[in-house]
Amino acid sequence: MIRSHVLICGGTGCTSSGSIAVKQRLEEELKAKDLQGEIKVVQTGCFGLCALGPVMIVYPEGTFYSHVTPEDVPEIVEEHLLKGRIVTRLEYKEGAEITQPGENVSLSDTNFYKSQMRVALRNCGVINPENIDEYIARDGYMALGKVLTEMTPDDVIQVLLDSGLRGRGGAGFPTGLKWKFAKGYENDQKYVCCNADEGDPGAFMDRSVLEGDPHAVLEAMTIAGYTIGASQGYIYVRAEYPIAVKRLQIAIDQSHAYGLLGDNIMGTGFKFDIGLRLGAGAFVCGEETALMTSIEGNRGEPRPRPPFPAEKGLFQKPSILNNVETWAPRSPRAPRSSPWAARSSTPAWSRSPWALRCARSSRRSAAASPTARSSRLPRPAAPPAAASPPP
Repeated sequence: MIRSHVLICGGTGCTSSGSIAVKQRLEEELKAKDLQGEIKVVQTGCFGLCALGPVMIVYPEGTFYSHVTPEDVPEIVEEHLLKGRIVTRLEYKEGAEITQPGENVSLSDTNFYKSQMRVALRNCGVINPENIDEYIARDGYMALGKVLTEMTPDDVIQVLLDSGLRGRGGAGFPTGLKWKFAKGYENDQKYVCCNADEGDPGAFMDRSVLEGDPHAVLEAMTIAGYTIGASQGYIYVRAEYPIAVKRLQIAIDQSHAYGLLGDNIMGTGFKFDIGLRLGAGAFVCGEETALMTSIEGNRGEPRPRPPFPAEKGLFQKPSILNNVETWAPRSPRAPRSSPWAARSSTPAWSRSPWALRCARSSRRSAAASPTARSSRLPRPAAPPAAASPPP
Protein backbone atom coordinates (compact mmCIF):
# COMPACT_ATOMS: atom_id res chain seq x y z
CA MET A 1 0.00 0.00 0.00
CA ILE A 2 1.33 3.42 -0.96
CA ARG A 3 1.61 5.66 2.11
CA SER A 4 3.79 8.46 0.69
CA HIS A 5 4.39 10.11 -2.67
CA VAL A 6 7.75 11.69 -3.40
CA LEU A 7 7.59 14.18 -6.25
CA ILE A 8 10.89 15.05 -7.90
CA CYS A 9 11.07 17.86 -10.42
CA GLY A 10 12.00 16.61 -13.87
CA GLY A 11 11.90 19.96 -15.65
CA THR A 12 14.91 21.42 -17.44
CA GLY A 13 15.96 23.60 -14.50
CA CYS A 14 16.10 20.81 -11.93
CA THR A 15 17.44 18.31 -14.43
CA SER A 16 20.40 20.58 -15.12
CA SER A 17 20.96 20.74 -11.35
CA GLY A 18 21.08 16.97 -11.00
CA SER A 19 17.53 15.83 -10.22
CA ILE A 20 17.93 12.65 -12.28
CA ALA A 21 20.80 11.54 -10.04
CA VAL A 22 18.67 12.36 -7.00
CA LYS A 23 15.82 10.22 -8.32
CA GLN A 24 18.12 7.31 -9.07
CA ARG A 25 19.70 7.46 -5.61
CA LEU A 26 16.25 7.63 -4.00
CA GLU A 27 15.08 4.53 -5.85
CA GLU A 28 18.25 2.70 -4.79
CA GLU A 29 17.79 3.65 -1.14
CA LEU A 30 14.12 2.64 -1.14
CA LYS A 31 15.03 -0.72 -2.63
CA ALA A 32 17.79 -1.22 -0.06
CA LYS A 33 15.30 -0.64 2.77
CA ASP A 34 12.51 -2.61 1.10
CA LEU A 35 10.23 0.44 0.86
CA GLN A 36 9.37 0.28 -2.86
CA GLY A 37 5.85 -0.91 -2.12
CA GLU A 38 5.16 1.90 0.36
CA ILE A 39 6.76 4.93 -1.30
CA LYS A 40 5.85 6.02 -4.82
CA VAL A 41 8.45 8.12 -6.63
CA VAL A 42 7.00 10.44 -9.27
CA GLN A 43 9.04 12.47 -11.74
CA THR A 44 7.01 15.58 -12.54
CA GLY A 45 7.29 18.70 -14.63
CA CYS A 46 8.50 22.07 -13.37
CA PHE A 47 7.34 23.35 -9.97
CA GLY A 48 8.32 26.91 -10.88
CA LEU A 49 11.07 27.58 -8.36
CA CYS A 50 13.93 26.59 -10.64
CA ALA A 51 16.58 28.39 -8.60
CA LEU A 52 15.90 26.00 -5.70
CA GLY A 53 16.44 22.82 -7.67
CA PRO A 54 16.65 19.96 -7.39
CA VAL A 55 13.25 20.18 -5.71
CA MET A 56 11.65 17.26 -3.85
CA ILE A 57 8.19 17.33 -2.27
CA VAL A 58 6.97 14.59 0.06
CA TYR A 59 3.24 13.94 0.49
CA PRO A 60 0.93 13.65 2.37
CA GLU A 61 2.85 16.17 4.50
CA GLY A 62 3.64 18.41 1.54
CA THR A 63 7.18 18.92 2.81
CA PHE A 64 9.19 21.09 0.42
CA TYR A 65 12.87 20.13 0.15
CA SER A 66 15.18 22.32 -1.94
CA HIS A 67 18.73 21.98 -3.27
CA VAL A 68 18.59 18.23 -2.69
CA THR A 69 21.71 16.31 -3.64
CA PRO A 70 22.23 12.54 -4.01
CA GLU A 71 24.19 12.66 -0.73
CA ASP A 72 21.08 14.01 1.06
CA VAL A 73 18.86 11.13 -0.04
CA PRO A 74 19.87 8.50 2.57
CA GLU A 75 19.01 10.95 5.35
CA ILE A 76 15.62 11.77 3.82
CA VAL A 77 14.81 8.08 3.45
CA GLU A 78 15.97 7.13 6.93
CA GLU A 79 14.54 10.09 8.84
CA HIS A 80 11.46 11.18 6.90
CA LEU A 81 10.24 8.21 4.90
CA LEU A 82 11.12 5.54 7.45
CA LYS A 83 10.82 7.32 10.82
CA GLY A 84 8.47 10.17 9.95
CA ARG A 85 10.83 12.97 11.04
CA ILE A 86 11.21 16.00 8.76
CA VAL A 87 14.79 16.79 7.68
CA THR A 88 14.58 20.46 8.62
CA ARG A 89 17.96 21.47 7.26
CA LEU A 90 16.77 20.75 3.71
CA GLU A 91 13.40 22.50 3.96
CA TYR A 92 12.74 25.60 1.92
CA LYS A 93 12.17 28.38 4.46
CA GLU A 94 12.45 31.69 2.62
CA GLY A 95 9.09 33.46 2.66
CA ALA A 96 7.53 30.82 4.88
CA GLU A 97 5.85 31.57 8.18
CA ILE A 98 7.60 29.33 10.68
CA THR A 99 6.61 29.73 14.32
CA GLN A 100 8.27 26.66 15.80
CA PRO A 101 11.69 25.19 15.04
CA GLY A 102 11.22 22.07 12.98
CA GLU A 103 7.67 22.97 11.94
CA ASN A 104 6.76 21.38 8.60
CA VAL A 105 6.95 23.73 5.61
CA SER A 106 4.60 23.01 2.71
CA LEU A 107 4.17 24.72 -0.64
CA SER A 108 1.13 26.61 0.62
CA ASP A 109 3.34 28.40 3.17
CA THR A 110 5.57 30.02 0.59
CA ASN A 111 4.99 33.51 -0.77
CA PHE A 112 5.76 32.24 -4.25
CA TYR A 113 2.69 30.00 -4.34
CA LYS A 114 0.26 31.72 -1.96
CA SER A 115 -1.58 33.83 -4.54
CA GLN A 116 -1.21 31.58 -7.56
CA MET A 117 -4.11 30.12 -9.51
CA ARG A 118 -2.49 27.98 -12.15
CA VAL A 119 -4.29 27.63 -15.47
CA ALA A 120 -1.93 26.57 -18.26
CA LEU A 121 0.41 25.10 -15.63
CA ARG A 122 -2.34 23.42 -13.56
CA ASN A 123 -0.84 19.92 -13.95
CA CYS A 124 2.84 20.85 -13.98
CA GLY A 125 4.57 19.60 -10.86
CA VAL A 126 1.54 17.46 -9.97
CA ILE A 127 1.47 14.58 -12.46
CA ASN A 128 3.99 12.39 -14.19
CA PRO A 129 3.97 13.81 -17.73
CA GLU A 130 5.05 10.46 -19.15
CA ASN A 131 2.00 8.63 -17.78
CA ILE A 132 -1.25 9.23 -19.64
CA ASP A 133 -3.25 7.65 -16.80
CA GLU A 134 -2.31 10.49 -14.49
CA TYR A 135 -3.52 13.06 -17.02
CA ILE A 136 -6.78 11.14 -17.43
CA ALA A 137 -7.18 11.04 -13.63
CA ARG A 138 -7.35 14.84 -13.69
CA ASP A 139 -10.20 14.80 -16.23
CA GLY A 140 -7.85 14.64 -19.19
CA TYR A 141 -9.54 13.93 -22.55
CA MET A 142 -12.98 14.46 -21.02
CA ALA A 143 -13.30 17.67 -23.03
CA LEU A 144 -12.44 15.81 -26.23
CA GLY A 145 -15.08 13.18 -25.48
CA LYS A 146 -17.70 15.86 -24.88
CA VAL A 147 -16.80 17.73 -28.07
CA LEU A 148 -16.83 14.65 -30.30
CA THR A 149 -20.14 13.30 -29.02
CA GLU A 150 -22.21 16.28 -27.94
CA MET A 151 -21.05 19.37 -29.79
CA THR A 152 -20.91 20.59 -33.37
CA PRO A 153 -17.91 22.51 -34.70
CA ASP A 154 -19.98 25.68 -34.55
CA ASP A 155 -20.74 24.97 -30.88
CA VAL A 156 -17.02 24.77 -30.10
CA ILE A 157 -16.30 27.99 -31.96
CA GLN A 158 -19.06 29.79 -30.08
CA VAL A 159 -17.65 28.58 -26.76
CA LEU A 160 -14.25 29.96 -27.71
CA LEU A 161 -15.72 33.28 -28.78
CA ASP A 162 -17.69 33.53 -25.55
CA SER A 163 -14.66 32.64 -23.47
CA GLY A 164 -12.57 35.51 -24.77
CA LEU A 165 -9.54 33.29 -25.32
CA ARG A 166 -6.90 35.10 -27.36
CA GLY A 167 -3.61 34.07 -28.85
CA ARG A 168 -0.78 33.95 -26.33
CA GLY A 169 2.00 34.17 -28.86
CA GLY A 170 1.97 37.96 -28.86
CA ALA A 171 -0.71 39.20 -31.26
CA GLY A 172 -3.68 38.43 -29.04
CA PHE A 173 -5.97 37.57 -31.95
CA PRO A 174 -9.28 35.97 -30.83
CA THR A 175 -8.83 32.21 -31.03
CA GLY A 176 -12.47 31.48 -31.84
CA LEU A 177 -12.39 33.89 -34.75
CA LYS A 178 -9.26 32.28 -36.17
CA TRP A 179 -10.85 28.83 -36.00
CA LYS A 180 -14.06 30.18 -37.54
CA PHE A 181 -12.17 31.55 -40.54
CA ALA A 182 -10.37 28.25 -41.12
CA LYS A 183 -13.57 26.25 -40.80
CA GLY A 184 -15.20 28.44 -43.43
CA TYR A 185 -12.76 27.50 -46.19
CA GLU A 186 -13.56 24.22 -47.92
CA ASN A 187 -10.65 22.02 -48.89
CA ASP A 188 -9.67 18.36 -49.13
CA GLN A 189 -7.09 18.85 -46.37
CA LYS A 190 -6.59 21.26 -43.48
CA TYR A 191 -3.93 21.52 -40.80
CA VAL A 192 -3.62 22.39 -37.12
CA CYS A 193 -0.26 23.73 -35.99
CA CYS A 194 1.29 24.45 -32.61
CA ASN A 195 4.00 27.06 -32.23
CA ALA A 196 6.41 25.68 -29.65
CA ASP A 197 9.47 27.33 -31.17
CA GLU A 198 9.83 29.88 -28.36
CA GLY A 199 12.80 31.73 -29.78
CA ASP A 200 13.22 34.20 -26.91
CA PRO A 201 16.59 33.71 -25.17
CA GLY A 202 16.19 31.86 -21.88
CA ALA A 203 12.44 31.39 -22.30
CA PHE A 204 10.78 28.69 -20.21
CA MET A 205 7.06 29.34 -20.78
CA ASP A 206 6.16 26.87 -23.51
CA ARG A 207 8.89 24.51 -22.41
CA SER A 208 7.39 24.15 -18.93
CA VAL A 209 3.98 23.20 -20.33
CA LEU A 210 5.39 20.71 -22.83
CA GLU A 211 7.66 19.09 -20.25
CA GLY A 212 5.04 18.95 -17.51
CA ASP A 213 1.69 18.46 -19.28
CA PRO A 214 2.09 17.45 -22.95
CA HIS A 215 -1.33 15.77 -23.23
CA ALA A 216 -3.07 19.09 -22.63
CA VAL A 217 -1.68 20.36 -25.92
CA LEU A 218 -2.49 17.15 -27.79
CA GLU A 219 -6.08 17.15 -26.55
CA ALA A 220 -6.67 20.78 -27.50
CA MET A 221 -5.17 20.31 -30.96
CA THR A 222 -7.40 17.30 -31.55
CA ILE A 223 -10.44 19.39 -30.60
CA ALA A 224 -9.26 22.02 -33.06
CA GLY A 225 -8.92 19.39 -35.80
CA TYR A 226 -12.52 18.34 -35.28
CA THR A 227 -13.66 21.96 -35.24
CA ILE A 228 -12.08 23.15 -38.47
CA GLY A 229 -12.22 19.82 -40.31
CA ALA A 230 -8.52 18.93 -40.21
CA SER A 231 -7.04 15.45 -40.02
CA GLN A 232 -3.40 16.34 -39.38
CA GLY A 233 -1.59 18.47 -36.84
CA TYR A 234 2.04 19.46 -36.35
CA ILE A 235 3.91 20.67 -33.28
CA TYR A 236 6.88 22.79 -34.26
CA VAL A 237 9.25 22.60 -31.30
CA ARG A 238 12.80 23.77 -30.76
CA ALA A 239 15.40 21.04 -31.08
CA GLU A 240 17.12 22.65 -28.07
CA TYR A 241 14.25 21.33 -25.92
CA PRO A 242 15.21 17.63 -25.76
CA ILE A 243 13.10 16.86 -22.67
CA ALA A 244 10.03 18.48 -24.22
CA VAL A 245 10.58 16.62 -27.50
CA LYS A 246 10.96 13.30 -25.69
CA ARG A 247 7.83 13.75 -23.58
CA LEU A 248 5.77 14.96 -26.52
CA GLN A 249 6.69 11.83 -28.47
CA ILE A 250 5.86 9.62 -25.48
CA ALA A 251 2.50 11.40 -25.14
CA ILE A 252 1.74 10.96 -28.84
CA ASP A 253 2.58 7.25 -28.67
CA GLN A 254 0.42 6.78 -25.57
CA SER A 255 -2.48 8.64 -27.20
CA HIS A 256 -2.26 6.31 -30.18
CA ALA A 257 -2.27 3.30 -27.86
CA TYR A 258 -5.41 4.58 -26.10
CA GLY A 259 -7.24 5.41 -29.33
CA LEU A 260 -7.04 9.16 -28.74
CA LEU A 261 -5.08 9.83 -31.92
CA GLY A 262 -5.30 8.14 -35.28
CA ASP A 263 -8.34 6.62 -36.97
CA ASN A 264 -11.78 6.41 -35.37
CA ILE A 265 -11.00 8.39 -32.22
CA MET A 266 -13.20 7.27 -29.31
CA GLY A 267 -15.23 5.22 -31.76
CA THR A 268 -16.70 8.35 -33.36
CA GLY A 269 -15.20 7.94 -36.82
CA PHE A 270 -13.13 11.12 -36.42
CA LYS A 271 -9.57 10.85 -37.71
CA PHE A 272 -6.71 13.06 -36.51
CA ASP A 273 -3.00 12.64 -36.02
CA ILE A 274 -0.13 14.80 -34.76
CA GLY A 275 3.51 14.86 -35.80
CA LEU A 276 6.57 16.62 -34.43
CA ARG A 277 8.79 18.93 -36.44
CA LEU A 278 12.03 20.20 -34.89
CA GLY A 279 13.15 23.78 -35.43
CA ALA A 280 16.77 24.80 -35.77
CA GLY A 281 16.54 27.78 -33.45
CA ALA A 282 15.73 30.47 -36.02
CA PHE A 283 14.01 33.35 -34.23
CA VAL A 284 12.07 34.25 -37.37
CA CYS A 285 10.23 30.91 -37.24
CA GLY A 286 8.19 32.26 -34.37
CA GLU A 287 6.23 34.09 -37.09
CA GLU A 288 3.41 31.86 -38.29
CA THR A 289 4.05 31.87 -42.03
CA ALA A 290 7.81 31.37 -41.55
CA LEU A 291 7.06 28.48 -39.20
CA MET A 292 4.78 26.83 -41.74
CA THR A 293 7.38 27.32 -44.47
CA SER A 294 9.93 25.56 -42.25
CA ILE A 295 7.54 22.63 -41.60
CA GLU A 296 7.29 22.25 -45.37
CA GLY A 297 11.06 21.68 -45.46
CA ASN A 298 12.03 25.08 -46.81
CA ARG A 299 14.02 27.94 -45.36
CA GLY A 300 11.94 29.65 -42.71
CA GLU A 301 11.01 32.93 -44.34
CA PRO A 302 7.78 34.91 -43.82
CA ARG A 303 5.23 35.02 -46.61
CA PRO A 304 3.26 38.09 -47.63
CA ARG A 305 -0.28 38.29 -46.29
CA PRO A 306 -3.01 38.09 -47.51
CA PRO A 307 -3.77 35.33 -48.12
CA PHE A 308 -3.77 34.48 -44.44
CA PRO A 309 -3.07 30.94 -43.17
CA ALA A 310 -6.78 30.32 -42.54
CA GLU A 311 -7.15 30.36 -46.33
CA LYS A 312 -3.70 29.26 -47.53
CA GLY A 313 -1.33 28.16 -44.83
CA LEU A 314 0.68 24.96 -44.50
CA PHE A 315 1.18 23.37 -47.94
CA GLN A 316 -1.18 26.09 -49.24
CA LYS A 317 -4.09 24.51 -47.39
CA PRO A 318 -6.37 26.16 -44.78
CA SER A 319 -4.49 26.07 -41.48
CA ILE A 320 -4.56 27.43 -37.96
CA LEU A 321 -1.58 28.02 -35.72
CA ASN A 322 -1.71 28.74 -32.01
CA ASN A 323 0.90 29.09 -29.31
CA VAL A 324 1.45 26.42 -26.63
CA GLU A 325 -0.04 28.73 -24.01
CA THR A 326 -3.16 29.14 -26.12
CA TRP A 327 -3.64 25.39 -26.43
CA ALA A 328 -2.99 24.58 -22.77
CA PRO A 329 -5.68 26.47 -20.74
CA ARG A 330 -8.58 24.29 -19.69
CA SER A 331 -11.20 27.02 -19.28
CA PRO A 332 -10.38 30.61 -20.30
CA ARG A 333 -12.54 32.77 -18.02
CA ALA A 334 -14.16 29.46 -17.04
CA PRO A 335 -17.45 29.64 -18.97
CA ARG A 336 -19.71 26.92 -17.63
CA SER A 337 -20.55 25.74 -21.14
CA SER A 338 -16.92 25.37 -22.14
CA PRO A 339 -15.77 21.93 -23.29
CA TRP A 340 -12.62 22.70 -21.33
CA ALA A 341 -14.64 23.19 -18.15
CA ALA A 342 -17.70 20.99 -18.24
CA ARG A 343 -18.50 17.37 -18.94
CA SER A 344 -21.77 15.58 -19.56
CA SER A 345 -23.24 13.45 -16.82
CA THR A 346 -23.89 10.55 -19.21
CA PRO A 347 -21.99 11.14 -22.46
CA ALA A 348 -22.53 8.53 -25.16
CA TRP A 349 -18.83 7.80 -25.48
CA SER A 350 -18.61 6.86 -21.78
CA ARG A 351 -19.87 3.38 -22.64
CA SER A 352 -17.04 2.65 -25.06
CA PRO A 353 -14.25 0.18 -24.10
CA TRP A 354 -11.76 3.07 -24.11
CA ALA A 355 -13.82 5.12 -21.67
CA LEU A 356 -14.43 2.20 -19.33
CA ARG A 357 -10.73 1.46 -19.21
CA CYS A 358 -9.91 5.11 -18.49
CA ALA A 359 -12.63 5.31 -15.86
CA ARG A 360 -11.14 2.37 -13.97
CA SER A 361 -7.73 4.02 -14.06
CA SER A 362 -9.20 7.32 -12.95
CA ARG A 363 -11.04 5.71 -10.02
CA ARG A 364 -7.90 3.95 -8.86
CA SER A 365 -5.99 7.23 -9.04
CA ALA A 366 -8.69 9.15 -7.21
CA ALA A 367 -8.82 6.52 -4.48
CA ALA A 368 -5.09 6.86 -3.93
CA SER A 369 -5.28 10.65 -3.94
CA PRO A 370 -8.73 12.10 -3.07
CA THR A 371 -7.74 15.63 -4.15
CA ALA A 372 -5.75 14.71 -7.23
CA ARG A 373 -8.63 15.38 -9.63
CA SER A 374 -9.34 18.97 -8.56
CA SER A 375 -9.21 21.25 -11.60
CA ARG A 376 -8.81 24.43 -9.55
CA LEU A 377 -5.28 24.00 -8.33
CA PRO A 378 -3.59 27.17 -7.07
CA ARG A 379 -0.37 25.26 -6.47
CA PRO A 380 0.87 21.66 -6.36
CA ALA A 381 -0.77 21.02 -2.99
CA ALA A 382 -1.84 17.40 -3.36
CA PRO A 383 -0.11 14.16 -4.26
CA PRO A 384 -0.39 13.10 -7.89
CA ALA A 385 -2.51 10.30 -9.20
CA ALA A 386 -1.08 6.92 -8.29
CA ALA A 387 -1.85 5.59 -11.72
CA SER A 388 -1.86 1.95 -12.60
CA PRO A 389 -1.54 0.58 -16.14
CA PRO A 390 -4.84 -0.22 -17.86
CA PRO A 391 -5.95 -3.85 -17.58
